[in-house]
Amino acid sequence: MGSSPIIGFMAEPHKIQTDTPREVLEIQYDLYRKMSPTKKIELVFDAYRTGQLLAMAGIRMRHPNASEKEVKQIWAKEHLGEELYCKVYRNKGYDGDPGVK
Repeated sequence: MGSSPIIGFMAEPHKIQTDTPREVLEIQYDLYRKMSPTKKIELVFDAYRTGQLLAMAGIRMRHPNASEKEVKQIWAKEHLGEELYCKVYRNKGYDGDPGVK
């Protein structure tokens, strides 16, 4: 596989290095251009949620005895970083540590 797409990827699809044929990329980019902003946002949120679910599955594999609450706390700590996690979750009654090692 080649490098990741550039920001503004629809501007110059011919410059992206990928294993996808150029003709397919052009069709895909044309579909993106025609999509409503709402649909584009839905796709972004779907991709984000998929990444979150995959990350949480990895956490469950690393911490098989963790409760769902602990899995969510670990994900939040990994996602937000230590400092922001502590600021956010201490205000919600957590001590800042998911408690799973």
